[in-house]
Formats: sequence, C-alpha cells, structure tokens
Amino acid sequence: MRFKLISAAISAALAISLLGVAGASAATQAGNNCTVNSAEKDITLYGLANAPGNPLSATIPVSGVITKWTFNAPPELEPGFFNQTLKILRRVGGNQFQVIGESASSPLSGGLNTFSTRVPVLAGDIIGSVGTVEGIVFSFYCETGNPGDRLGVIKGNPSLGSIASQSEEGGGYQVPVTVFVEPDADNDGFGDETQDACPQSAAFQTPCPPVALSTSTQVKTNSVTVIVTSTTAAPVTVKGVAKLGKGKKAKMNGGTQNLLPGTLNKYRLFFTKGLKNKLKELSPQKKVTLKVTVSGTSVSGAVTTKTLKLKLKGQAKG
Repeated sequence: MRFKLISAAISAALAISLLGVAGASAATQAGNNCTVNSAEKDITLYGLANAPGNPLSATIPVSGVITKWTFNAPPELEPGFFNQTLKILRRVGGNQFQVIGESASSPLSGGLNTFSTRVPVLAGDIIGSVGTVEGIVFSFYCETGNPGDRLGVIKGNPSLGSIASQSEEGGGYQVPVTVFVEPDADNDGFGDETQDACPQSAAFQTPCPPVALSTSTQVKTNSVTVIVTSTTAAPVTVKGVAKLGKGKKAKMNGGTQNLLPGTLNKYRLFFTKGLKNKLKELSPQKKVTLKVTVSGTSVSGAVTTKTLKLKLKGQAKG
C-alpha cells in the first residue's frame, strides 16, 4: 500500500519529528503516538495493530468512555487551518465497520493537540481519525516502515452510525491518535474519573445527593408506626430500643424498605413481651423512653441517621 500526498507543501510540513504523548492519567491509554509524516485525500484511517514492543494497544482494550484524545500535528502547522475528528469504529462482520462514535471536529495547532470528548466504547473497538481542510476530506498518518504497524482504509468520511467497507489494509503505517478510556461503572456514558461525580448511579453526574429523611409517628397500645419519606431513592431501615431497667433492653426491628422520593412508607415496631409487661407495671404518670433510629443509605454509601425519642405511657390500671 502506498498513499499519495496532498501536496509537496504538506509533505514538507509533516516530515518532521514530533513530541511523544505526555502526562499522567489513571485512564487506560490506547492508540499510537507515532510521528506524522504523510497525508492523503478522501479517506478515513484506523489502526488495526501496533508493532511488537509498543506498550499501547492499537484498539480499545477495555470498555468505558473516551474522555480525551490526542493528535500529534507538525509544529509548523498553521493553527486552525486543519480540522480533525476522532472516529471510533466497530467491526460488524468481515471487512464491514460501523462508526459507533465520533468527537466534535476540532481545529489543529502545531505540536501535540489534546481534545476533550465523550464517546462510550467497548473493548475491541477501533480507533480512527479523519480531517478536513477547506472542504477536502483527508487523513494524516505515519509511515513507520514496520510491518507490525497496520491500519485500515475507508473511502471518504463515513457518518456516525453508518456501515462502511474497508477498501485497503496495509503494514508499515499507523494512525497518530491516542485515546484515554475511563471506566463507567454505572453505564451512564460519562467517564467516572473526570466526567461523573456520582459513578454509583446513572441518575446523577453531579455529586451523589445525600438522603434527607422526614418522619412522623403513631403510638398504639402494643406498637409504634413510623412514617418515613426520603428525598432520594434509598434503602431505609427503622429500629427501636427501650431500656427496661436492671440492664435489660427491648429491641425492635421495623425492617428495611427501598423508598422512592416523596412517597410515604410505614414501618411497624411491635413491642416485645418484656416491654409490654413493663408498660403494664407502670402507672400512666410514668413513661418508658423508646429510642427509634431511622437510617437511609445514599447511592454513594453515605448513611443519614435520624433519631427519635418517644415517651411511652405506663398502662397499669388504677
């Protein structure tokens, strides 16, 4: 495979050594940080394999979200003249590839370009790129001379969601693009490290909201009903304990319910035999303190606890 250059001027500008990708990130990096030295019109290029010894995978090694990508442009490149788009493809059979994601088209400047994006990916997806200059579709690439570096070619600039056929594959060439893939634990399409402040829930990308609880109670002869509402969906547990004297306690468990925001939920704390007997011994002028604990757990694991103290009147008959 041999590509023709767009022009001698572009060829001269590209035939230089570039800086490698720098910077530390906890995200998984993939692609190739090779030196750009060539370009060709009316094609989209994508990396299929890196030569042995390259620490980066040419394709996406893990599922997640691409939150950042880099492109090595020649330092002499005129700022804003060339535009570049990241293309993510998925093989759908044989030499058929679907464009499953792409970045915004961004103007290139000379040197290392870093762009923010948000493209959900699966392990095995393929990294490509395409550019435009004055309405012309083109692709930068690297002539590495190493047959272990392999790329594929699609004619033109396939749109998002379209399926295109590979027209050519060659060794000794590679695409000068790297991507940074962050995990996406809640599958909301936002990278957990830099884009999602609440990776435990797909409902929030801002910090996970705490659980705020509202309560009321109804005291009956042999039980207490606790009515609870929560500001967010959360599992809420209600328990009660009363001191009976001489180191004895009555413990009650109202159970756990998964509350929805704004709904009224009832919990019953049934008095133990010991608490019933204690109340029957006491005159109505005396009371037993029942400590009720209402606990809700947010999606981030933070626990909100509300404590109620109820005075249970004695039930002895005069």
